[in-house]
Amino acid sequence: MTLTGILTVLWYSALPWLWLIALMLVIFLVPQIIARMKGYGFGSTGGLGSKILPPIVAIASLFLLPIHTQSTLAYVNTWVDWMNLIGASIGLGIYAWLVFHPICYLRNRKA
Repeated sequence: MTLTGILTVLWYSALPWLWLIALMLVIFLVPQIIARMKGYGFGSTGGLGSKILPPIVAIASLFLLPIHTQSTLAYVNTWVDWMNLIGASIGLGIYAWLVFHPICYLRNRKA
């Protein structure tokens, strides 16, 4: 398969989810931009919410991702399926940290 063919398949696979990708991008960028204008950096203290909520999101996504794809956890049989599920859950946990950390920084910073 050519590179153009691969890119075409990827585009048609992502096409139904473009609205969700755009929404997630906005949810990511708005807190980052607002917090960075007020002195936020990744090394800043985020607070308790940015330590507790991302692992909860990652663990919950282990159960919610199969439901989102209209499947069940019972259909996750092979090691490849488990690696995909775990990788997606870790990715959502990192995304949650990137969203909640600047929000908690803004909430807890001293004015």
